[in-house]
Formats: sequence, C-alpha cells, structure tokens
Amino acid sequence: MPIQKPTLNRYLLVYLTSFFLYNFARVLPHAVLTVILLDKGMSIGEIAIIQSFFMVAVLLFEFPSGVLTDAWSEKKIYLLALALLAGSYFLIMVSHSLAVLCLSWFIYGISSASISSSLETFFLRQYRNDETLIKRFNVRFNNTNLISGLVGGGLGSFIYAYLENALYLISITLIVVSAALIILFFRGDERTNPRARTNFYQIVTELRNIKSRSLYLSIFLLAVFQIIMQLFFQFWQVLFLDAGINKKQFGLFYVIFQLLALLSNWIFSRISFQRHQAGLMVLIAVLLVAGIVWNHSTVLFTGLICAFLLPFNLYSNQLQLDIQRESPTTAVASVVSFAGTCGSVVSMLFLWVVGILDHLQTFNVIAIEATVVFLVVSLGAYYGSRLIAR
Repeated sequence: MPIQKPTLNRYLLVYLTSFFLYNFARVLPHAVLTVILLDKGMSIGEIAIIQSFFMVAVLLFEFPSGVLTDAWSEKKIYLLALALLAGSYFLIMVSHSLAVLCLSWFIYGISSASISSSLETFFLRQYRNDETLIKRFNVRFNNTNLISGLVGGGLGSFIYAYLENALYLISITLIVVSAALIILFFRGDERTNPRARTNFYQIVTELRNIKSRSLYLSIFLLAVFQIIMQLFFQFWQVLFLDAGINKKQFGLFYVIFQLLALLSNWIFSRISFQRHQAGLMVLIAVLLVAGIVWNHSTVLFTGLICAFLLPFNLYSNQLQLDIQRESPTTAVASVVSFAGTCGSVVSMLFLWVVGILDHLQTFNVIAIEATVVFLVVSLGAYYGSRLIAR
C-alpha cells in the first residue's frame, strides 16, 4: 500500500540526510587514497592490485544484491552496506598488510554494490513508474550525492594532513550516525511485512517476462556509455596533463566538474531529454574529440571539456531515469542492479583494451577511437531499435 505523501516526504528527508552523511564519510579519504596507501608502504603496482578487488566485488555482487533487496528488505540491505563500509574503513585504518588491504577494498566493493540498489529503490516503488515523481526524486538524490561528494572530497586532504589515519575514525563515526538515523527514524520499509515480500522465484519470473524493448535499449545504451564514463573519470588527468595543465590545478577542476554536474542536474529537472538522446550522443562525441584535437590551446581545451560535461551528465541522468521508469515495480532493484552489472562488464573490458592499446598508440588516439566506437554503437542501437519497432 502506498505511503501517504507527508509521511513519505519525511522518510525522504531522513534518507537524504543519512545518505549525505554516508557519502561525505565515504569520499573523505578519496582525495588522498593513493597517498595513504603509499604511506602504508604499498608500491604503485600493489595499489593497482588493491583497487582491482573493488571492481571484482562490484561485478560479482551488484546483481545479487539487487535481487536480495527485492526479496528481503531495502532498509536492511542499506544498513548492511553501511556496516560493510565501516568495517572496510576500519581495516584500512589499522592495517599495513597487502592481503588485508585487498580484503578491505573487496568489502568496500560489496558495500558499494549493495547500497546502489537499497533504500533508493524503496522510493522508486512508492512512485510506481510515475516519471515526474521519479525525476524529482533523482534530482534531489543527485544534488545530495554531488554536494556531499564535493564537500567531503575537498576537506579530506586537509584533514589527512593533520590527522593522517585518524581520518578514517571521522568517516566511521559519520557512518554510524548515518545508520542511526535510518534505524531510529525510518519506518517505511514495506518489505518488512512478510506478505509484501517477493520471493526469488517471483523475481526471476518477473525478469523473464519483461517485454519492453525500450528498457533493454536503455540498459544497453547505459552499458555502452561506460566507455565514455571510464574514459573521462579514469583518465581526465592524463588528458589535462597532455594539454599542458599543471597538476596543482586539478583540485580546482574537480570542484568545477562537480559544479557543472549540479548545473546539469538543474537543467535536467526542468527539461525532458527523452526524445533528444541521439542529439546528446553526438554532442558528447563531438565536444570530447574536439577538446582532444585542440588541446594545444589551454583555454579552448578546458572550454570544450567543460561544455562536454553538460550533455555527458544529462545523457547519464536520462538513461538512469528511463531504466527506473520502465522497470517492474516488484523487481526494480534487480533491474537497476542488472544494468549496473552490464556497465561494470563493459568498464572492465574497456580498461583492459586501453591497457593493451597503450603499448601501440598514444592515449589521445585511443581516446578518439573509443569515442567513435561509443557514438557508432549507440546511434546504431538507438535507430536500429526504432526501425524494428516499426
């Protein structure tokens, strides 16, 4: 039974406050993660091995965690994710062992996979495929995520300079407070009623009965979009260094990127881009390639990259909205997690390809080739599906 609007709004405020604290705590060490691991005696190669355990855990657990959320409880999975993150950060704080640090990053990956399909899906169920309500929720959630990430990531390096590993004590404390808010003030988890739960067989049946071509298309497009997402998020510093930008300015650009994401979220809240996905694909590709080609001019390069981030964020938001809107209410966490798993597979394949091609070509050439592949495959799938629908 749907929860009354005033009560649902109160639960949303509790959730967003809890999520703000969680994400603030999560990103607090991010700006100095490499420094922390180096201080623990890890080499660059060992750091790469440690971080790979995170991606493996996400790949293995994202879809199962979504199914478990649908079959069990959004609230309990959310609290489990918080507990796993706190445990992971405690291991990082006290250990100097490669094996233990690999384990901590693996646990962190399970936490990340679990939280992406937990309490967020509770609200998606309540909105029952209403695009307006889902979009409004996504905008508020994205703003909370971006602002907490901006503040937490910005403060982390300064705190570490004075407290070093005790930085993780602050994160763990905030995680505990985040969990306490949910335990004490969030009572809206409809899955705690045994009669409201969906068993595993029903979820599998629901997933097998999905006939929506547009849902499959959105999942495929989101997976292909990981080429651009990984290209930018993993290697933007390489592109900026090649453009002659001093690494001391990267902190400033990190803030600019977050502000542009907030601007994109504001635009997304007012305009529907459902019928303009092809245009966004083209803009993403053209602006990114243009920035890479004209990187000899710092002003032109930074202007083009900043312009690229607007369609980049808008396209990402629209795909997420399309998947959430078209997912069956009883299996929304499973579908969202499945989409995330598909994206993780493409991300890992792309990073492996970059690792191979890096010995044969310059990175800028690889980036242009990857962007062209994204554009051709995405436009082909988009227009191909429309032809089949006719």
